[in-house]
Amino acid sequence: MRDFVQELRHALRMLVKHPGFTAVALLTLALGIAANTAIFSVVNAVLFAPLPYREPDRLMMVWGLSPNQSRQTVAPANFLDWRAQSDSFEGLAAFSNVSFSLGGDGTPELVRGGSVSANFFQVLGTPAALGTTFQASSGGEGSWQRVVLSHGLWRRRFGGDPRILGRTVRLNDVSYEVVGVMPERFEWPTIVPTHASASEPPQLWVPAVHRDVPQLGPDTAQDTSTRRDGNYLRVVGRLKPGVTREGAQQAVATIAERLAREYPETNAKSGIGLVPLREQLVGNVQAVLWLLLAAVGLVLVIACANVANLFLSRASARRQELTVRLALGARRWQLVRQLLTESVVLALAAGALGLLLALWGMDALLALVPPELPRLGAVGLDGRVLAFTLLTSLGTGVFFGLVPALKASAPDLSGVLRQGGGGRLSSGGNRSRGALVVGEVALAVVLLISAGLLLRSLWRMQSVELGFRSEGVLTWSVSLPATRYPDDARQAALFQQVLERVQALPGVKSAGAISDLPLGGNDVSTVLTREGQSRPEPGEARSVGYQCITPGYFRTLGIPLLGGRDLTAMDGEGTQRVVLVNQTLAREAWPGETPVGQRIRLGSDPDSPWLTVIGVVGDVRQGGALKETRPEAYVPALQGTFHFIQFAAHTEGDPTRLVAGVREAVAALDSQLPISKVRTMEETVTSAMARPRFLSTLVALFAALALLLAGVGLSGVIAYMARQRTQEIGIRMALGARPVDVLRLVLGSGMRLALAGVGLGLVGAWAATRGMASQLYGVSATDPLTFGSLSLAVVVLTLVATWLPARRATRVDPLIAMRSE
Repeated sequence: MRDFVQELRHALRMLVKHPGFTAVALLTLALGIAANTAIFSVVNAVLFAPLPYREPDRLMMVWGLSPNQSRQTVAPANFLDWRAQSDSFEGLAAFSNVSFSLGGDGTPELVRGGSVSANFFQVLGTPAALGTTFQASSGGEGSWQRVVLSHGLWRRRFGGDPRILGRTVRLNDVSYEVVGVMPERFEWPTIVPTHASASEPPQLWVPAVHRDVPQLGPDTAQDTSTRRDGNYLRVVGRLKPGVTREGAQQAVATIAERLAREYPETNAKSGIGLVPLREQLVGNVQAVLWLLLAAVGLVLVIACANVANLFLSRASARRQELTVRLALGARRWQLVRQLLTESVVLALAAGALGLLLALWGMDALLALVPPELPRLGAVGLDGRVLAFTLLTSLGTGVFFGLVPALKASAPDLSGVLRQGGGGRLSSGGNRSRGALVVGEVALAVVLLISAGLLLRSLWRMQSVELGFRSEGVLTWSVSLPATRYPDDARQAALFQQVLERVQALPGVKSAGAISDLPLGGNDVSTVLTREGQSRPEPGEARSVGYQCITPGYFRTLGIPLLGGRDLTAMDGEGTQRVVLVNQTLAREAWPGETPVGQRIRLGSDPDSPWLTVIGVVGDVRQGGALKETRPEAYVPALQGTFHFIQFAAHTEGDPTRLVAGVREAVAALDSQLPISKVRTMEETVTSAMARPRFLSTLVALFAALALLLAGVGLSGVIAYMARQRTQEIGIRMALGARPVDVLRLVLGSGMRLALAGVGLGLVGAWAATRGMASQLYGVSATDPLTFGSLSLAVVVLTLVATWLPARRATRVDPLIAMRSE
């Protein structure tokens, strides 16, 4: 212990004695450690931090599987059968996402909520922080008019009032009694089958109406417990102790086969799939986060290589000191321990500084993080992040200190003593420096090519034709409570009145509405039957997207009419039932035929009305730029039933100037009707690109930092080597060598290292980028243009980095150089 304290004091004295060296090394390492800590804090919150539920590893999402094995939501009757027949789960709970108009005190607002089965919170194993949750045994008249609030909504809307229990709130014009408030850490995200995350989690929960099955809203009165053709439920289950995922999967597969035999019309070729809850929440975000952590880790390795070169240079200056200690009886391992102590002390100091920098930069990082990334509320510094920073600092200190320590602790005793402490660096030291520089350049090439591929992929995404206009379009959403708008006629009248008032506003060119705007994240679909076609086999009916629109919608978003006619105000209740189809549906359903005039039926109900196709419109990438266009059918809002609709207005100039007018227009019709999601269509498109932009931006920043560090490292090594060869250069110049010859000599040394690094980096990039192919769009993971152009750029930049020390070497005075030895 005494020896360790002495070595620690000696290490601190040596670092303080050389403030310039210490400052450069400290800052270089601190930047690398700060970047790693910041990224790891996000990785930790999303992938490692425990979920806020009891024994979360036993929680499974239970999905229906379509004939092509894609995940889908569940019909109420199927859920009830799953729950009754399954013996692998302690409980199965269903939930659906619902939007509520929250009225009462204050301005009405639209909040996202959940309609859940009574055992929902028991399955999750999370009790209320205040009051109670729903009880599976509760029932009776009016028992569904209860609500549990999230902690955030309780604090924001009700000021954290502890007397909230028993208080009545108005949801969709219906009175609900507040029975509980969930803990602050509790969060239940909006889960969708495709792993994509919705924009915001539920802020309140209401019990399901009728037979413990969630409805489209507590104000719906129909009993859906026998329906097998309407999939809208999401199911979560808790495995019994000792039951594995594999065992439970086999059990539910048997249930699916049984239901397929009993109900072939709806369940044929359908299955049941289990997904661990954590896997469902993080989805394909895992690949993005691991890629970022790998990229920032490479930056730290390059920083370590730079500091290792600094330590090698410093060790060369200390060779006489170390040699004398060896001559006086010190053992080599004692010298190695002393030098490693110095490097570890420096690394720990850099870790402390890096932790402060990470705290300072956390807000900037979170501003870049796409909002759909799950569990962002858990991002912060906890014990796991602090342990990561400590271990990274210790590992960094050993990593960059070991090679210099081994080299410095084994000097040539006789040579050093004869030279009196000066002398020339050993060839082994030069080889170590060269190897470190080659490694730095290689890692920088890997990062730069990865960033180049991601940026090209982002450019391709942004160049995709979405099929609609985004410039000059303002959008907003309105939810109609069924208590005030109980029938289609009243809903249609409200939609029409809003559109008429908005169209009358100055600067508005056109306005329209749709059940779900492009890139909205919803995926409403139904089955289609053509008139005259044979009845499809069970499970093989054509699935199409289903949208409800008003006249003027296609014109507002610039979606072209390719054939037939558009909707008009005459396409209303009591008139011929009509539909428009997109180009993809027209091509698939009527190849080589004219769709206009054909009739189709939407839905599996054989009594559904026939709809006449009156027009064909252009394809729209409804689900996102990266998703292929799917068949879409558009029915008139005046002939459909939608409580929730989204409006769009095409304006002259800045669309945000229309916001106040839109709010006044809606308030003039119904002051208690909240509007939400007021934003421009350009903002929606930008938000849809948030994840690829986040990934490409950070990797590009890390690549630029890596290239800068590699360039500085190469320049420093070449300058050091040139100083070591001062006498040789002086002799060459005295014998007639020209400055250009010296320039060529020094540049040659640097470029050999750079080219070796580029060659090694190309091999590493070829291997590394194949693992990120899933994050690319429209560009190959081994794209030759990206590989070739960026490799050439690295060569040019390293040439510039080598040029400065080479130029200084040409100014050596031969007489002074020869006398210096």
